[in-house]
Amino acid sequence: MTSGSTGSHRAFMAVAATACICLVLTLVVGWRWYSQSIQARMVMLERARLHEMRIRDLEKLGLDAGAGIIQDTRPDATPKVSLQETAASKSKSAASDSLVPLPGTFKELPLQDSAADFVDALAVLDGYWRAVTTRERIPFVYDAPRVGPLMVEHYDTLKETDPDHTELRQKSRLLLDGHEILYFGYASSRATGLCEVAMRRDSGGRFLIDWESLAGHNAMSFSRIREAKPVAPVQVRAFVRLFDYYNYEFADSARYLCVKMIAANGVDTLYGYAERTSEIGVWLTAQLEEAKASGAMSGYTLKVGFPENPQSDQCLIIHQVVAARWLLLD
Repeated sequence: MTSGSTGSHRAFMAVAATACICLVLTLVVGWRWYSQSIQARMVMLERARLHEMRIRDLEKLGLDAGAGIIQDTRPDATPKVSLQETAASKSKSAASDSLVPLPGTFKELPLQDSAADFVDALAVLDGYWRAVTTRERIPFVYDAPRVGPLMVEHYDTLKETDPDHTELRQKSRLLLDGHEILYFGYASSRATGLCEVAMRRDSGGRFLIDWESLAGHNAMSFSRIREAKPVAPVQVRAFVRLFDYYNYEFADSARYLCVKMIAANGVDTLYGYAERTSEIGVWLTAQLEEAKASGAMSGYTLKVGFPENPQSDQCLIIHQVVAARWLLLD
């Protein structure tokens, strides 16, 4: 090989090596940019997911997160938050007489993880989840003197259990109809996908667990309702969705709206009916129609009762929608 050809070969190798280095650097820079873009996109998607979850969780409490504050705008509406006992009594009476939930007031408050009352609330939650017996659970619940006996029947007599829960997905501090609430939403196998915990301040200012909404407690269990067939309305907490089961007295699907009601245990089922053109039927359609296709369920509190001389033990009249949530405030 001549010296000229050797020089040309070396020059070619140098150019090729330079080109390879440039190509590698381009690939490294491009890959890094691509990775950062993907990571940024994932962060945005995760933020969007958390925002959507927050909205859904607030909606499960019967709240409109987009509106921020929900108020009854009618000129003669009684304010929901009032220092006057007579005004508060009038508002409460109006709410109890209404066939569907009236607009209320809602405001999201700042949540400080280091606040003493929030830290104490977390300790209350931890104590409740760790408790093994009913007696151990009772000190952690709101209005324990009244609720304690209900818990004994729930756990010790009916052998019910608390809902399963895993990671914490949502936490909020709310002012709901004048009541300060701490809200926690845990991932769960429940029908809504969430185990929801509302905490209320007791007379001493401490946040304690609203056990009735957590457990989905009913004074009369679904099985007892089937047996007794009460005609007078009874209040039930249930997971609800629109359904197509038309039978017995309610066979006319053009006339009636059907709502499937599932107890908190996820097993016991009843069916509620309202005339489609009634105030209750129109309200339920507006609230539940969108979720019908997906089969998504919501936690509602209703008053239901059997027709006179019922033809079945599972088809009831919906007399009232008390709340689009399980949390009921005094």
